[in-house]
Amino acid sequence: MAKRNSKANNTKALIIAIIAIILVVAIAFCILYFAFPKTWNDIMQSVFGELAPDDNSDLNSGNGNQTTLPPLTLGEGELKVHFVNVGQGDCIYIQFPDGDDMLIDCGQRGSGVKPDQPLNYLLQLNANEDQLTINHLMLTHADQDHVDFLDEVIDKFAVENIYMPNILAAPNGAGKDAQDLRNQIKALDQNKVAMFTDPDAITTTTYANFFVAALKEKNCTIHLNMDKDENTTNIVIENTTYRIKFYCPTEEYYDTTNLNTAERKNAVSPIGILEYNNRRVVLTGDSNEINEPIFVRRIGGSLDCDVLKVGHHGSETSSTNAFLNAVTCEYAVISCGTGNDYDHPTQAALDRFKLHSMTVYRTDKNGTIVLTIDGEGALSFDMATETTQAENYIGADTASANTATIPMWANLWY
Repeated sequence: MAKRNSKANNTKALIIAIIAIILVVAIAFCILYFAFPKTWNDIMQSVFGELAPDDNSDLNSGNGNQTTLPPLTLGEGELKVHFVNVGQGDCIYIQFPDGDDMLIDCGQRGSGVKPDQPLNYLLQLNANEDQLTINHLMLTHADQDHVDFLDEVIDKFAVENIYMPNILAAPNGAGKDAQDLRNQIKALDQNKVAMFTDPDAITTTTYANFFVAALKEKNCTIHLNMDKDENTTNIVIENTTYRIKFYCPTEEYYDTTNLNTAERKNAVSPIGILEYNNRRVVLTGDSNEINEPIFVRRIGGSLDCDVLKVGHHGSETSSTNAFLNAVTCEYAVISCGTGNDYDHPTQAALDRFKLHSMTVYRTDKNGTIVLTIDGEGALSFDMATETTQAENYIGADTASANTATIPMWANLWY
């Protein structure tokens, strides 16, 4: 009897031990999956092999698009993304491997850089061209630090396609310049003006200058940064080897959302996914906590990417933990100005990038940053000034980087 009891006790203890081990392993996997998604993906890929670019996203499956997009083939040339240092602002210039190009936003005057720097940078890159041409030009939203130089770019370059918000320009100043702009808007092709259906309008002269230049550009097609619904994406720029697909505000979003705050004006920024040779770059404009959840919903909840152009210059209300959990990236690029008045990038945002083990580059620290994706799919970053990650993790709103240990489970609560 004593032996039987001892055997039963040993069996019971073994079962309890096995259950305890299973629970510990399950908890560890949960913590790893939610708190460190990039590490989880790396482990899964090392075990099961590299995922094909379409295996964990909707980008070619038809979800988020009524038409299934064809798979991309591997390219042999280089694709370059220039994050141009324009001080406090955004300016992104993409050189596609087939010779086409795209400009997204173009900074502002008085932002800590020379007034002619953005335009001169573009002119130097295109110095050997017989004709100065930009195939695609996009304004993400109407803020001055994104739009200010675009009218000059349109004046110097022949632009084939312009993508812009569904927002009219209505300069409201009392001076001669504002009145002149109002007259120029009245003189535009009113069929083009009628494309802009949102009841809100932008009253700044900087947006009006761009609006007039865009609608006057000859042999140029105007596209609205607007999707019919959440199942449709209207802006897809592609060749057989690359694709950039933009998730824009929907017709319903424009109809039902008043653009009466800075946050709401920022949130009309499209979020683009650039793909080339099994790499993905996320382009965000000034996206924030308003439109980031919409984007996450539209991509089906998660997407494995490589490089994030940080939304809204690293503000506290952009690049939320929910967004970073869904869009996992290894690198973050922040476009911001030295000593800017907005405390960008904030320590709160930088701490989130640190939590997700992201390597951070900043135009205020590194100058112009050029990302190259080569024919093998390898990533490289070239920059004007080298800095340490310790330096880049110091927020503008704090004297020193946050060195406090962040618990592994902390990310579960965001």
